[in-house]
Amino acid sequence: MKPTNFIGGLFLILLGTILFINNLGYGAWHLIRLLPFIGPILLILLGFSLLWKGKIPRGIAFIIIILLIGTVILLFSKTSFEKVEEHFLINTSDYPALSAGTLDLNFGAGKLIIGTTSENWAEGYFQEIPAIISTADSDNNLKLKIKPEDNKFNHSKYTHQKPVWKINLSPRIAWKLLINIGAVKGELNLQNISFSQLDLNFGAGDMEIRLGGNGKHTNVKIKAGASNIEILIPETTGVKVTLDGALTKTNLGELGFLPFDKRYVSTNYETAEERIDLDLDIAVSNFQLKRIQLEAPEQTQPLQGI
Repeated sequence: MKPTNFIGGLFLILLGTILFINNLGYGAWHLIRLLPFIGPILLILLGFSLLWKGKIPRGIAFIIIILLIGTVILLFSKTSFEKVEEHFLINTSDYPALSAGTLDLNFGAGKLIIGTTSENWAEGYFQEIPAIISTADSDNNLKLKIKPEDNKFNHSKYTHQKPVWKINLSPRIAWKLLINIGAVKGELNLQNISFSQLDLNFGAGDMEIRLGGNGKHTNVKIKAGASNIEILIPETTGVKVTLDGALTKTNLGELGFLPFDKRYVSTNYETAEERIDLDLDIAVSNFQLKRIQLEAPEQTQPLQGI
């Protein structure tokens, strides 16, 4: 095998591996910084090829490819952000006249927990991955943006702790929720949080979402990869589910939902005082809907460490 063909192919394989890991939602663009480490390795291999009289044996080339790909995956699995624990609070005194809020949340791999707070407009706790948080008040509408900080890569420090983000929102204002996340384990308890719209995009993972007490008519759009999704909704709430994608398993028929093409409608949808429309675009997944009792609003304390 000619050295130029081998090195060019090896570079594309490694680059594709890095981008593939990133697209799965597990990694971040920090992995691109591995490329400067790969360059010297390619030069070393070119030098070895001269010892092999300008050719690299196919067996040795295959072993080198496996070793380098394995090294990249190993660095990815062990490399993480510097250990960090952060908190944030948005006090009611900072924005005393709020009537609505928009949460624009971006998160990579790890665990995401969302609940309620009775003390503040919003509060959060971040473990392992620090966050960049921006707030603004536009006509009494709180604009809250949260995304991972992008400069904490350090290949010399390792941790086996999974990132955990926990965010609590006030039920005293109406929210618009825009959530984009990677491969996660999610626990979203949105009961008694008033919102008209939830847009949730995530990769592979397990997601539990509790709804109810959100308003007269709530729209929930979920786009996901291969996942286990469980949505818990009170028995008294009317539900309409629209399914797209390669869904393989659901229990909507067992619950007595009426099928209409790709839609399933609960028998109480037209008469219920509260309605939720679920628009699901998901890959091969297990989707389960459970009927529960609506929980009474609880008094919560400010977030502590997880």
